Amino acid sequence: MQPSSLEFGQPITLDDQGIYYTLNRKTGGINNVFQLVYEDDNWYLYQLKNTSKDGDMGWVILADQGGYALKSVGTSMVRELFDKPEFAEPKGAWQLMRNHRYGFGKFTPRVPATQMRFAMILFSGDEMLVPLLIEKAEDELLQSLAALAR
Repeated sequence: MQPSSLEFGQPITLDDQGIYYTLNRKTGGINNVFQLVYEDDNWYLYQLKNTSKDGDMGWVILADQGGYALKSVGTSMVRELFDKPEFAEPKGAWQLMRNHRYGFGKFTPRVPATQMRFAMILFSGDEMLVPLLIEKAEDELLQSLAALAR
């Protein structure tokens, strides 16, 4: 019997490249901006940060002392990381890529009408810290952030 694609979740594809952000729940303002990029046969995760005292912004790669590229995490490790009560609902499956310190996750819900979710994840060794839910930017203003130099 073949496992269903929902058991493993939808794969992270080139369509997932782009700008992602987090919202401040109290103010509705944007807290963090991330960019998922596929280049030279590797995936990379960047964060938009101040790069100088003059308030200049730029993309900073999310990595910890080398090992910049994100690598796919195997199904057994994904199950181990997400097999916790706090991830029981909604039902679905995660796909995950990570380097030593940072990761990008894609959640495929079992209910087709439910929205696909994404997360930026911080790791401490092999321990996953709480995933930060991120939203993919669809409007032109946020997409224009991709033009900033990395």
